[in-house]
Amino acid sequence: MTSELPRDTHDRTGLMDTPPEERFDRITRLAQDLFQVDFALVNIVGDDTVYTKSQPPGPAIGHSAPEDVFCAETIRQNGVLEIRDAAADDRYRDRKAVTDYGMRFYAGVPLRTDDGQAVATLCLLDDTPRTLDGDQRAALQRFGAWAQAELRQSEPGPDEAAPATSPETHQEDLGSEVHLASLAIPHGAVSGDRSGWMQVGGRVVVTLADVMGKGEIAGGFADELLRAMQERRDMDPVGALTSVESQAGADRRFRDTFATIFHAVIDTRAGRLDYVDAGHGLSLVLHPDGSDERLSSRNLPLGLRPADMPWEAGSSAVSRGDLIVSVSDGALDAYDSTLESLRLIGEDLRRAARADRFFEELAVRVSTHAVDDDVTAVVVAIH
Repeated sequence: MTSELPRDTHDRTGLMDTPPEERFDRITRLAQDLFQVDFALVNIVGDDTVYTKSQPPGPAIGHSAPEDVFCAETIRQNGVLEIRDAAADDRYRDRKAVTDYGMRFYAGVPLRTDDGQAVATLCLLDDTPRTLDGDQRAALQRFGAWAQAELRQSEPGPDEAAPATSPETHQEDLGSEVHLASLAIPHGAVSGDRSGWMQVGGRVVVTLADVMGKGEIAGGFADELLRAMQERRDMDPVGALTSVESQAGADRRFRDTFATIFHAVIDTRAGRLDYVDAGHGLSLVLHPDGSDERLSSRNLPLGLRPADMPWEAGSSAVSRGDLIVSVSDGALDAYDSTLESLRLIGEDLRRAARADRFFEELAVRVSTHAVDDDVTAVVVAIH
């Protein structure tokens, strides 16, 4: 589907021709896995070209002519555009996506800017005809809401004309076994990122939450969300998140936003870390032998989970000398914005050996790179 075309001069997203970013890639990666399709893509639709901003690993698609693909049709409507078998449909059978690349099934949703303009799509493609059932269509719309929120994050908010980049750090030794430290660098006047921890007996409860949105509403909701998660310190991670989800469902603000969350309970005596990850995916365990483990899951963010889909729990063995780091996706922008940045963050933390030194280096990176999001990091060192 690659095509060398003149670049569109009416791109309203600022994302045309920009490189991959993990904040979009995690959406397409999860969507491809959930729907079991050949491709899940975020496409920016211009007047003269369709640019694939995000796709799972594989051959880069790049630019496509609008008449060769389906997304230019998607942005002209509301809801899901579903093409069950493009090869059998007179409207689409001659498009290059079908004739040259063998795509038969397509389903896409439009992504809109804050002022309602449809400028992009989240879409699924497969070489086998198929039909989405009602639950799958609803799930695709949830993924679309996630991608649309990330797209809108690229638009400057009213409080972001002069980004605030003064770092705030906190450190605490919890006995002789655990040292915790956090860094917060807000992009605007009010951050939507929050992190916190507390000790409960021989366990440490750690939470990092990123509420989608900008300004005081997102910041206030982030405060309440963090407090609610930490108040459930005696629950297992999935139980805590399920309880908070039920509480948040009665809040009007929750209907207009969602949050990615990493919530972990670390038991150093048992050598175990239990966690739930709601669309976050940016946490690592660094072992003293030089190996590392990414703490990931297939959960959607809090606020986008279908009612019949259980939360997926995770666990990892931890021991003396381990470092646990979790960051918000703004930290990736201080590197190359892709998931590879998480590995580089782990390398920098391991090299720095101490959280405060790592935070100093990260703050310098943030100040010298085009970072347009809040940056939050939490480091747990097990002695």
